[in-house]
Amino acid sequence: MATKYTARASTSTSNRGRFSSGTNRNSKLRPTHFISLPIGHHVQLQESVKSFADGLLNCKPALPGVDRGIVIAPRRLHLTLGVMTLENSPGRTLADAQALLWKLRTRVMELLDGHSLCIPLTEMNIMNPDRSNADNAHVLWLGPSLNTEDAQRLKSVSEFVNKAFSDAGFIQDRRPLKLHCTILNTSHRKPPRQPFSYSAILTSLFIRGFVRTPLQSHDFRSPVKVEFGTWSVDEIQICKMGSYGPEGEYVSCGCCSLVS
Repeated sequence: MATKYTARASTSTSNRGRFSSGTNRNSKLRPTHFISLPIGHHVQLQESVKSFADGLLNCKPALPGVDRGIVIAPRRLHLTLGVMTLENSPGRTLADAQALLWKLRTRVMELLDGHSLCIPLTEMNIMNPDRSNADNAHVLWLGPSLNTEDAQRLKSVSEFVNKAFSDAGFIQDRRPLKLHCTILNTSHRKPPRQPFSYSAILTSLFIRGFVRTPLQSHDFRSPVKVEFGTWSVDEIQICKMGSYGPEGEYVSCGCCSLVS
């Protein structure tokens, strides 16, 4: 049985931001903020993910494309519920987004029905690789399988928050929400977008200590089973893109507490 862990997230604040109004001009603006379920404040998770990433980096022979430049700092681990481009237009400011998030709290607590919001990290996979080739991967993630009560509550709350912000015009992306916690991302590489080999990761001796799925004939398009624990979320945050707090975490510009 997975272990559940609890701790409080950072509540550092920032007051700047922009938002897209949905016009052709604003649709080209870069996202400025995102809605986050932070879990990187859990020290045990930091240690576990660091050990995993260090193992990948130290594999012999070296895993193609895997280097320290694409590893996400464990303190920044989170699930994203949507990205936003905030600006100083009426109804489209950071303050408006903060007000909407707080307004959602009553319904979120009803959905939780007295339970904690928890994120089980029980699956691992990659986002769509170039040319559908597992040797051309760009994002490695951990995430929940949806066959537990914790995962179903997580799905319900996440989809509710995402839809509320989409209906209010804050989130422009209408694709189905994919709950995942990024571990490797080549967009951080300089120069960016050189892929890594997921096939090499799955066939390495190192990975056998983490994966619970038989890999002899595994189709990479399906997640593999892992066990990185189940982690509580004590607040939903609006975070600033590219920001760094005192511990390297994303800076929270406002939050909705999930503590009763």
